[in-house]
Amino acid sequence: MEPDTPRLNLIADLPTALTFEISDGSVYRADTAREVYVNGELALTTDLNVFTLGGLKPDTLYKISLGHEDIVARTLTCKAVLDPRAFGAKGDGVSDDTHALQAAISACPCDGRVRLSAGDYVSGPLFIKSDIAFEIAKGAHLLGRRETDNWPILPGTLYDDDGHEKTWLGSWEGEALACHAALINIIAARNVMIYGEGEIDGRAGFDTWWSRTKTPFGEGDHAAWRPRLISIIDSEKITLEGLTFANSPSWTIHPLNSRWLTFTNLQIKAPSDSPNTDGLNPESCTDVKISGIHFTVGDDCIALKSGKISMARKALRPTRRVSISNCWMQNGHGAIVIGSEMACGVYDVKVQNCLFTGTDRGLRIKTRRGRGKDAVASNIRFDNIRMKNVGTAFVINSFYWCDPDGKTDYVGNRNPFPIDDRTPSIGDITLTRIYCDQTRHAAAYLLGLPEQPIDGIHIDDFRVSFSETADAGFPDMAASIPAVARKGLYICNARNVSLNNLSLKGYLGQEIELENVL
Repeated sequence: MEPDTPRLNLIADLPTALTFEISDGSVYRADTAREVYVNGELALTTDLNVFTLGGLKPDTLYKISLGHEDIVARTLTCKAVLDPRAFGAKGDGVSDDTHALQAAISACPCDGRVRLSAGDYVSGPLFIKSDIAFEIAKGAHLLGRRETDNWPILPGTLYDDDGHEKTWLGSWEGEALACHAALINIIAARNVMIYGEGEIDGRAGFDTWWSRTKTPFGEGDHAAWRPRLISIIDSEKITLEGLTFANSPSWTIHPLNSRWLTFTNLQIKAPSDSPNTDGLNPESCTDVKISGIHFTVGDDCIALKSGKISMARKALRPTRRVSISNCWMQNGHGAIVIGSEMACGVYDVKVQNCLFTGTDRGLRIKTRRGRGKDAVASNIRFDNIRMKNVGTAFVINSFYWCDPDGKTDYVGNRNPFPIDDRTPSIGDITLTRIYCDQTRHAAAYLLGLPEQPIDGIHIDDFRVSFSETADAGFPDMAASIPAVARKGLYICNARNVSLNNLSLKGYLGQEIELENVL
């Protein structure tokens, strides 16, 4: 089949850069490089489907040409440029530049830009305000301060004068809990851009933040959970573009209760054994665009969440309208994950043109009894996905054994329980054009609740070949899930299932195993 005609879309306009996405049916990158022209002159040759044209002038109109397709785009206005060195920053990799960096950010006027030039800037937590751009240029490195005892703490909950709970600041695994501030904090802000060709490195390690995975740092009122690298809270119209993010203390990028978010053309990395270093976890967010990101992390690459039941009972804030495209998940526990903390629901997700290599799971939905009646995963679409050397391509696990009560009989019992306000639900899941090579454990392992079966699974054009040397492994994490190797499709507790155009090669045992499927 001939590739589709390239469709060029502007996805991020910045003061000195423009980012585009090509939609032509290829996955993450094309077979051959493409030539991109700016105002008639060759500006870039790339095979990537998401690319950035940098070094542009603010508030300037440009004609972008790709093949026979042209787009006219204008960069954003920039009223002033601030150099943190003028505020006292050294950029020598030794001096603490926190105060100088924060002074430059605080002094930046509306529609201004703080620009980090080449250098190594050591910093503690920074707080970004509305209507500014923060550019980290090529050769510039923002480095997290390695001491753990002098990072400020964000309280889990904020109250008004009458003691009424109003909003949340700190959040840890779906609960409003005190957390150390992130290296970059965007709180109650709008129109913020953080971009460039530089790097933000949290410099976390097992001798610092990664040493305590299950307990907070500090004592008593000063105890708080590990920080994120980037925290976005109660904000809107936020763009992160072009940068490399490395070695986060916990989740790398965590947007919470925010909307109109763009994350594009990023590198997100952490060692494979680093704890809870998820790549990008939108939680209770709406209208999120994720494109052109290369992940290699110690936990899930992308995890869509919406809090635990305690937060859902206070305010129902689902995650809605998420688009994920042209990303490469190279390593991690799960490539695209929904849950398990999704007590407010996750709706209207579209994942397309992505590449997964070496992840434990490909497409993964995880929940459990106790997440609540509003913990609904619905209208989830996966299309044109390529996987190689993935453990299990497609997982739905309704018995996920997280949290202190995760291994209790209530969570793990395979017999039906009464449906009540703690019962989650999953349905309307569609997979099309999913092609997987060297799969190790299972093509699909789908496990619904007996009292609340998965309602609506539609799979069309699903091709899986297995590694002949695969060892047994666990498709997902639950007491009732055995280790398997080269298992075909297993579906348990589901209804309205449609399977078309399946091709499984090298499986052991039954090709398709159905249990309580209506």
